[in-house]
Amino acid sequence: MRYFLGLDVGTKNIKATVLSDEGNIEEEVSTPVYDLINQPRDGFVERDPLALWKRVCDSLKKLKLKDKIEGVCVDATSGTIVPVDEAGIPLHNLIMYNDSRAVTEAEELRRSSFKAREFESFLPITPQLVLPKIMWMKKHCEFYGRIYKILHESDYIVYKLTGLFASSNNTAGKSHALLDRLKYLEEAYEDVNVPVDFMPELKPIGSIVGYVTENASVETGLPSGIPVINGVTDASAGDITSGAIKAGQANATIGTALTVHVVVDKPVPDAFQRFYYKTYVNDLFLAGGFTNAGTTALDTMSRLLGKNLIELTDMARKVPPGCEGLIACTEWYDVRVPKTYPTVRGFFIGLSEITANPGVIFRSMLEGSALALKLMLDSVEEVTEIEV
Repeated sequence: MRYFLGLDVGTKNIKATVLSDEGNIEEEVSTPVYDLINQPRDGFVERDPLALWKRVCDSLKKLKLKDKIEGVCVDATSGTIVPVDEAGIPLHNLIMYNDSRAVTEAEELRRSSFKAREFESFLPITPQLVLPKIMWMKKHCEFYGRIYKILHESDYIVYKLTGLFASSNNTAGKSHALLDRLKYLEEAYEDVNVPVDFMPELKPIGSIVGYVTENASVETGLPSGIPVINGVTDASAGDITSGAIKAGQANATIGTALTVHVVVDKPVPDAFQRFYYKTYVNDLFLAGGFTNAGTTALDTMSRLLGKNLIELTDMARKVPPGCEGLIACTEWYDVRVPKTYPTVRGFFIGLSEITANPGVIFRSMLEGSALALKLMLDSVEEVTEIEV
């Protein structure tokens, strides 16, 4: 039997999963990383890349089958980036996917780049994209002149394993990677005077990026010389494992963010810029988007009410649909559905003596997240004419 490693670097946990060549899960190790999240200012969300790498190493060392692993593939959050120098040393914390500091820069990109505006029918401009974040660094960070590469989170882990800089069109989707070629939308970078060479080389999904180095082997316990495979984002990895690999199939992933992807055979421009496209496997594409209507609001309310999620769900079942008129927006970082409003935070409408109880409040939050999911699916069906 042969063994392969899938490494998922999430917002809350790192999950290292060993699979057999028969497709069975043989071993899993989960390591918490949510404590690494730092929010120094409103709208800023970061974490320490060196501390994250140490947690990765700790996770891998715990694997009993690590000596038998023959290949590795890494996925991580989409749009989380770190600037590094020529030696691969981080110059700043990871700027997370849900960081919204670059509101002004996103508007500047829209004003300054015709190509970026034109591309919005495939990739709407938001503060969470990579280019606005780099533009923010250019304005505010003294280290900007020392940047050699801007790496997505999984690209950084792959670099630590192999010593090589690379990405995939899927992982680099928020970096204005083109959908049909291993190339970036260079004109958008030129329009805002950001070197496109900051971005790592694009390689096909499933290709070999490099091999685990001797140094990485010592740090992780993995065998040196085993291949590291070019992967996809965490949400896209979830799409694959859910079995959504044919046009019309969809997958919703509820984590810190709520993400929905629909598999389509061709990207059709959305004039209202409600969702994005990503390159996918088997010459297919993903249409969809993410919102912040995930578990953050639910977990926070669970702590506030002093009841666990199972208890709250049981209470919510007893509440009639519509929650007695209570409406909840669970996008607590910034609202993205049906349109992006970076400065809007979560809210409740209709609190009263009747609705101010745990069951009603929690059901209203579930209904709010469900509505965000429905709005995303409706927009994809409308534009692509694919029935989900």
